Amino acid sequence: MGKKKSLKRFITMLAVFSMVFTNFIGSWSGVSAAAVKGNPAFKQAAKDLTVGQTFTFDIVNKQTGATYQWSSSNKSIATVTQKGQVKAIAVGTATISCKITKNKKATTLKAKVVVKKATPKPPQPAKVPVDKNGLDSKGRMVAYFGSPAIDGKVDGTWSKAQVVIPKIVSPNMTTTATFKTLWDDNALYVLAEVKDKELSVKSDTPYMHDSMEIFLNENNDKTQEYGLDDLHFRVNCENSQSVDTGDIGRFYTATTKVKDGYIVEARVAFKTKPANNKVLGIELQINDAKGTERVGTINVFDATGSAWNDTTKFGQVLLTGKANGAVSGLNPYDLIKLISSTQKIDFTLYKNADIVKDTVKAAQKVIADKKATQKQIDAQYSAIKAAIEKLVLTDEAANEKYFKAVPDKYRTEADKQGTIVSLEYSADNLKNGTDVKKMNVYLPYGYDASDKSKKYNVLYLMHGGGENENLIFGGPGQNKEMKKIIDNMIANGDIEPLIVVTPTFYGGKDDTALFHEELMKNVVPLVETTYNTYAKSASLADLKDSREHRAFGGFSMGSVTTWYTFINCLDYFKYYMPLSGDCWVLGDKAGSEKATLTAEYLAKVVKDSGYTPQDFYLFCATGSLDIAYPNLKPQVDAMKQLKDTFIYSSDTQKGNFYFIVSDGGTHAWNWVNQYIYDILPDLFK
Repeated sequence: MGKKKSLKRFITMLAVFSMVFTNFIGSWSGVSAAAVKGNPAFKQAAKDLTVGQTFTFDIVNKQTGATYQWSSSNKSIATVTQKGQVKAIAVGTATISCKITKNKKATTLKAKVVVKKATPKPPQPAKVPVDKNGLDSKGRMVAYFGSPAIDGKVDGTWSKAQVVIPKIVSPNMTTTATFKTLWDDNALYVLAEVKDKELSVKSDTPYMHDSMEIFLNENNDKTQEYGLDDLHFRVNCENSQSVDTGDIGRFYTATTKVKDGYIVEARVAFKTKPANNKVLGIELQINDAKGTERVGTINVFDATGSAWNDTTKFGQVLLTGKANGAVSGLNPYDLIKLISSTQKIDFTLYKNADIVKDTVKAAQKVIADKKATQKQIDAQYSAIKAAIEKLVLTDEAANEKYFKAVPDKYRTEADKQGTIVSLEYSADNLKNGTDVKKMNVYLPYGYDASDKSKKYNVLYLMHGGGENENLIFGGPGQNKEMKKIIDNMIANGDIEPLIVVTPTFYGGKDDTALFHEELMKNVVPLVETTYNTYAKSASLADLKDSREHRAFGGFSMGSVTTWYTFINCLDYFKYYMPLSGDCWVLGDKAGSEKATLTAEYLAKVVKDSGYTPQDFYLFCATGSLDIAYPNLKPQVDAMKQLKDTFIYSSDTQKGNFYFIVSDGGTHAWNWVNQYIYDILPDLFK
């Protein structure tokens, strides 16, 4: 009996506690029990605010015909209007109440408000002190945050930019220039205002135009060789662009000729995310032209004139001035640039060109729409890219060999890397003596000198004028871009492992026209008896028997050397790779001035040697803006006419000769490395 009374008493207490607990919670939150029963209740049980913030409490299950009276338990902490809007006044806690009356019956909802100290806004970036030339205390340019319109007009956004007066000017120049830079989340912007009364773009060489050049090292790592983050762009006073290094799709410009010179506005899209206090490597240069010559330059940082191949000569630019909450302006430029480049495509080469044309038309409508959003613009960019990927060449167009850029991943270090070794030898000179010379040899990953059963093809690759045997690969222990590309091509199965030799035509007889003598007397015999090649010995007979395992190529003057090698060493080399240089056997401009005679001379060499078109291959390449293009292109066209000797086709099963032309390619190794990348898979088939 006693146990039953105790149990009854416990159940009664539990019920009372439950009612009290529910009422307590309900008085603070107004949600749980009341809301479930259909009674008025607050949606929020409590609210945290910071000083100065406002918040409006919502009531669910509002009753018609009822009155609502709001109040605060501590108006010095939080006030409330008769519409339920609370304003946080000071740090502390207050109870917000709402008395609801209907038919003389009242109920009160309560909610707790906790007011905390507001987090102070970060200080706005201050102006950076600069010297009289516009550089900060560390000698850097300063770029403030802003998104100017790139239209050849200097809009108000540029007024916040720091003026930089270049200090490095060639002697006796009357041309002057100033620079400004800005940045946003998408790009770096450069404004150049040039005072020059005589403008010229007459030269075939882009850097000999009146023009501005931008050198950018986005990671500011100052490696001598240009890397993935480095670029070198150029635009002349008539807004014609050229690129020595980098993706020209990132470069958008507008120029305007004015009474006493010209204005350049340029935009370079970032590859990495920018931020306040980030420092980029940079150089800006103005080329001053008179007629067909460049008579001087204006530079901000580089006094050596070697920034074109050495990023350590760059200066720096500090990114600053982005205020809290600042946003970038609309970016139509990437899409505009893509539309422009897409419209240059020769659509007659494709079976299904309409898919791209229609996509471009849709994109143009978006660009013309002043209400277009960034999302719409970006969607059109992606649509054009996707359409281009779907293009299919006609059968006739497939006969051409087209330029393909080296993938970025091939310009990084491979997991399995080859090695560079140096060989020394003596070569005859023109003074009845000898010169001690060096050449570098690339040995692929896995090369084993003791494994005589494994044989390797050999490519001899010659540098250009003013360069040496170290230019292409560097010396032992170095890992320059061409080596990275070959390492990756081998690792990915694009080509079979091969040996690559980089000699020099300097020293010895010091003449590209005579280098073939040294090549066959010293270079080839030394290489192919030192390493595991297909040559059984250094005898000319054995070297001739192994000719199908040997190739020779070169850039610029190295290309001239390649043509001389073709003429004099056809017995010993099957593959030839002349890059950005014509044949000089009839004179140094014979490729253009004596194109037909040059082609006929080369054809006669083949016939006199007793070879057929199936016995040799000529893989030529250059860029449309390369100084060699006007000479090499006519020669190639003339060779195409001699179809009994030179059979033109990108398919090595059908022909023995092709010509790659990169749109916008200049006379620079960045392009040459890519030609080699395109050609290597066609060697030694």
